[in-house]
Amino acid sequence: MIYTLLSSLFENARGFAVFKYLTSRALIAFVTAFMISLAIGRPIINMLYRKGLRSFERSYGEVNSQKKTGTPMMGGLIIFITGIGSVLMWCDLTNPFVLVLIAAAVWFALFGAIDDFLKIKYRDPDSGLSRSFKFAVQIGFGLFLAFFVLNPDISPLPPEIANSFQIPFFKGILFNSTPFTAAFIVFIIVYSANAVNFADGMDGLTTVPSICVFIVLGTFAYIIGNIVHSQHLLYEYIPRCGEITVFCGAIIGAAIGFLWFNTHPAEVFMGDTGSLFLGGVMGTAAVLIRQEVVFIIAGAIFVIEITSTFVQEVVGFKFLKRRILYRAPIHHHFQHKGLAEAKVVTRFWIISIMMAALAIMTIKFR
Repeated sequence: MIYTLLSSLFENARGFAVFKYLTSRALIAFVTAFMISLAIGRPIINMLYRKGLRSFERSYGEVNSQKKTGTPMMGGLIIFITGIGSVLMWCDLTNPFVLVLIAAAVWFALFGAIDDFLKIKYRDPDSGLSRSFKFAVQIGFGLFLAFFVLNPDISPLPPEIANSFQIPFFKGILFNSTPFTAAFIVFIIVYSANAVNFADGMDGLTTVPSICVFIVLGTFAYIIGNIVHSQHLLYEYIPRCGEITVFCGAIIGAAIGFLWFNTHPAEVFMGDTGSLFLGGVMGTAAVLIRQEVVFIIAGAIFVIEITSTFVQEVVGFKFLKRRILYRAPIHHHFQHKGLAEAKVVTRFWIISIMMAALAIMTIKFR
């Protein structure tokens, strides 16, 4: 919006040229989202509290989570409003990559909010949208994204890149397979939304790993969207995808602003409104720049969280008929063993930072 108004001044007025640079707008979008978060975060939290939109915690036996009951829920609205608000101000809204990311944000935030509202309405954390309905929502968007990316008539990606599969440490495209790519895109969206959702169980646990992932995705989008940098670093150039960097900057600023209120003890929970929104958007961004494997590396904490749930429910309960972990996802396992919540969260943050650094290292080690 502001970018559109200023774009006509880029070439004709001194001082406005700075706004044509992706790095400048990414930083401006970051600061804008953060400042708006601080401005509207408290009023939104107060509104959620007054409206009775508060959490109802599960009982984990020895793990006391009941003290968190009554904390305002649906705090993901703070990230959504400030992040997308900043995107609308500073991104090029004619860019197809940005439009698809906004669509992903609205889609996942909407169904996340519905899920949260049902849990609050029935005062039961298990009374939200059914698991099968959530999968249908995620698969539906995954199919839309696969069609958008792989259809040469509408895809902003070059055809040889759109249906490609690439992995870190190897130069160029590993192989091309449209059916495989379509299935993989759907998998990434379903994985991303669920993995981030499973990680949302402690104060601040999901936020910092999400920030790390968006930093990595924004960095790769900037490189791949720049013809000079992409050729120098031996990446396949994707025209106009650099605008994703500005989008990521806005979401990072919004997430840090939310963390201001979400650090232990949390004043608000993001709920599925936030976790599905973050997971859906980061998965979409990874697909649009064809760096899904880098995304998985950077989001290793999310891999650990969803894998621990799978191991507990499928391997343990269904096949071995016993527990493998005390609790799942794995952060509750460590909490059950007596580790303080703040220590679990901080250690998960450290792992996230190190894995994000490893993901960025793959830029040069090819």
